[in-house]
Amino acid sequence: MPGNAASGMTGDISQLLLGICAGALLAMAAAMLRAPRPTARWTGFAFFVCSALFAIKLWNDQTMVLAPELRTLVGVMAMTSVGWFWLMVMALFGDVDRYRPIMFLAPGVMLVCGITTALQLSSPVVWLASTAAQVTLAVWSILIVMRSWKDDLVESRRRLRGPFMVAVGLYILSINGFDVWEIFGTVPVWYPMLNAALFASVVLCGALAFLDPREAMFGAEAQPVEPRLAAQPPIQPLARANGHANGHDMAPVPAPTALDRAAKADLDRLEGLMSREQVWKEEGLTIASLALRASIPETQLRRLINDCLGYRNFPAYVNAHRIAAAKSRLSDPGEARVSISTIAYDIGFASLGPFNRAFKEEAGVSPSEWRRKSLEIDSPISEEA
Repeated sequence: MPGNAASGMTGDISQLLLGICAGALLAMAAAMLRAPRPTARWTGFAFFVCSALFAIKLWNDQTMVLAPELRTLVGVMAMTSVGWFWLMVMALFGDVDRYRPIMFLAPGVMLVCGITTALQLSSPVVWLASTAAQVTLAVWSILIVMRSWKDDLVESRRRLRGPFMVAVGLYILSINGFDVWEIFGTVPVWYPMLNAALFASVVLCGALAFLDPREAMFGAEAQPVEPRLAAQPPIQPLARANGHANGHDMAPVPAPTALDRAAKADLDRLEGLMSREQVWKEEGLTIASLALRASIPETQLRRLINDCLGYRNFPAYVNAHRIAAAKSRLSDPGEARVSISTIAYDIGFASLGPFNRAFKEEAGVSPSEWRRKSLEIDSPISEEA
């Protein structure tokens, strides 16, 4: 009898925690509707709504109060949360401003897995495929967060969102770990309570970051207080989104705010390195090595590039100089027979593929198309591999 009472109390606590999770997740979904970038706004909204449905599913697994049809719908939609999580990570940390259609396979595959499970058509093969897909997306998300952390120039995002995203990924992995455990044996009776407690911890920590969708954290471009630094040739300030240009040159940004003398001196040293010494040509240039050469603390350099120049990540800042130089060379009739791959290597890219992608993100067209339009003739050298 005492054991039943303790079990009942544990069940009540876990149900309460899951109810709190569902409410907090729905609040975060509503908050995400204020995020400035569409990719972050809608994938974040979808992720938090589906995560709330996952909390409701866990709650219903203990209470069984939902009607069978509603229970099926909740379970199917909850299954897609991992796919939406991956898309949200791609928007926030992978700097994706436009999703390719194939990327929606992530939630699509999970939706199919949820439907087959709901229709009781799932087999060990389908279950293994579903588990493998969730683990792959979770690990992929963690790697994206960790890889982009060092190049992130938005300090608030580095401090708060990274740890939360990693925690979510690890929680997804833990769920799948217990699912595998269940295949080989009986899941311990304390698992529902532990799962609810872990879920609540992740959700409540996430609420600290996501209930206040500040523009800098959620993808809005910082407003430069100085014109963008010039490279050789000079870079014209660009209309940008999340660290990438949209390909349309705009008028120079005025300098509305006077910098203090120390910051101005730091910017002058940075401009000297980037414009006169052209350190952006160096393959593998990092913000740590640039800070060392500029004699500027790394944290301060991140703030300068983000707050004063308006870049959200370090590769975008470096690539802006590289692509400006590439545009000049591709528009030069005297270099019309220089291969595009040679230009890519000269300006610091290790291979042609990354150069083509970076150029198209910055200019909106491929390098060969830029050359053809600039020279008004067909490029004599194509984009060879």
